[in-house]
Amino acid sequence: MRAFRSLIAAAVCAVVMPLAPAQDAPDVRTMAAQLDSLPLDRQVALLSRAMASGEFAKLSDDDVVSGLRALKPEAMLAWARLELTRLPEYEYWMTLQERLNGQWPARPAKLQVRYRHAPRQLQARWLPGGPHAGQQIIYDETQRKDEMYGRLGGVLGFAAMWVALDGSIARAQSNHTVRELGLQPILERFEQNAKALRAAGRDERPTRIEVVQEMGQRMVAITWELPSGPPQYYAKRVQLVFDLKNPYPRVMASWNEQGEQMERMAFERLVARPFEPRFVDLNASANAF
Repeated sequence: MRAFRSLIAAAVCAVVMPLAPAQDAPDVRTMAAQLDSLPLDRQVALLSRAMASGEFAKLSDDDVVSGLRALKPEAMLAWARLELTRLPEYEYWMTLQERLNGQWPARPAKLQVRYRHAPRQLQARWLPGGPHAGQQIIYDETQRKDEMYGRLGGVLGFAAMWVALDGSIARAQSNHTVRELGLQPILERFEQNAKALRAAGRDERPTRIEVVQEMGQRMVAITWELPSGPPQYYAKRVQLVFDLKNPYPRVMASWNEQGEQMERMAFERLVARPFEPRFVDLNASANAF
C-alpha cells in the first residue's frame, strides 16, 4: 500500500490543501485515509491523473486492487464516462464472440470500426481470419435511424442492401444492433446495471477486482455479480477489463445465470480519429458497395 499512499498523498495535497506549506503537510498515512472522504468528482480526477501520468501502471498488483477498492462504488463508471466524453470519434480493431442460439463460436470475428457517437454514425468491416470476413456495413442515424446499409453474407451471398437494425438478417449474426458497436453503448449497459442496483437498494460496488493478463498485457478486471439477468440487469455477471494506461475498457464480457459466457469483446487497438462524411457515403469509392 505504500506506493498507493504516496500517489494518494500527492493528489490530496493538490486537491485538498493546495496552499499548505511543506512543513505543515500531514503524514502520508493521514492523507491516504482521506481518500474515502473525498467527493466523487475529486476521486474521478485523481484516477484520471494517475492513469494519464502512468503512475497507476507502476503500482504493485496489491496496490492497484486496494486503490480501486478504496474508491466510491460509482467512481469507476464515472471515470469511464468522463474519459469517453473526450473520445467522441474514433477507429478501433476488435475481436467479438457472442453466444447465438445456444452456441459459442469456435473463433472470434475480427472487425475494424469507425465510430461517431453523436450523431450515431459508423462504418464496420469484418476482416480476414474470422467469421463473416468480407462483410461491410454503414449506419447513419441522420439518414435512416432504423436501418443500415451493407454487404452481408448468408443465403443472399454478399448482396448490398438496406437492412432493418432489428430484422432477422441482422439478428442472425448478433444479439445487438449496430448502434451498440461502440465504447459508449458498452458503458451504458454497466450504468443501467448500477442504476437498477441503486433502485433496488443494493450496493453497486464491484464484486471482484483483480489484476490479470489479457492480450499479453497486465490489466485489471472488474467484475459485478448481479442478482439476476435480463430484463432487470444486462446479464448475471459482467466484467470490464482495463490496461492501467488507456482511458477506455480493453475487454467486455458477460455470463448468463447458468454460468455460460454470452459475449466477449476485446479491443486490440483504438485511435482517436475524426469521422469523415465519406465513411457513410454510399457512393464513396472507399465503401465499394
